[in-house]
Amino acid sequence: MPEDHLTTLLAEALRDLVLFVENRPEDATPEDDVRALEDFVYVLGQASPADRARVRHLLR
Repeated sequence: MPEDHLTTLLAEALRDLVLFVENRPEDATPEDDVRALEDFVYVLGQASPADRARVRHLLR
């Protein structure tokens, strides 16, 4: 079965966000939290415009 680039992209973005949450330092600031979310959004932004509706569907 061919690799689905969109689910791979989503899985990597979610993995990075979960790793941040699991390893969040005690001295992390709200700005660090926002940066992690911005990184997540940036990665999802790599999806092509044609795939954006599917990204929303997968995130439901």
